[in-house]
Amino acid sequence: MNDDLFADAEIDLTPLIDVVFMLLVFFIMTTTFSRPVLDIVLPKSEMAEKLAERPGELLIGIRADGSICHNDNVISKEQLPALLDSRPDALLNLHVDEKAPFEAFVGVVDIAKEKRGGHFVISTRTPHAR
Repeated sequence: MNDDLFADAEIDLTPLIDVVFMLLVFFIMTTTFSRPVLDIVLPKSEMAEKLAERPGELLIGIRADGSICHNDNVISKEQLPALLDSRPDALLNLHVDEKAPFEAFVGVVDIAKEKRGGHFVISTRTPHAR
């Protein structure tokens, strides 16, 4: 009598598979949205060298104190657009000190995007290289 009772019993795994699938989808979706929006890490310069302009290149430096320099002369943020307009064909190379404030970096990049359409190079240098 007991054998007939358990002979027709079946376990339906469909709801369990549905729950596991929904948990999997939930965790995948939440992990992709948990990344930071803007993740910029400025690397350390292993081979720091004295900044020297190469032909066809315009060097702009951002120092550790946030000042902007060109040819070892400190320039203001307001002077930067005129400098970029003076050499429109030169490759813009931004040398950023690894300890430079992020606000100074973003300000210069905004101007460079506006004037150069996003065509520029960003480099880093160690604090003792000038």
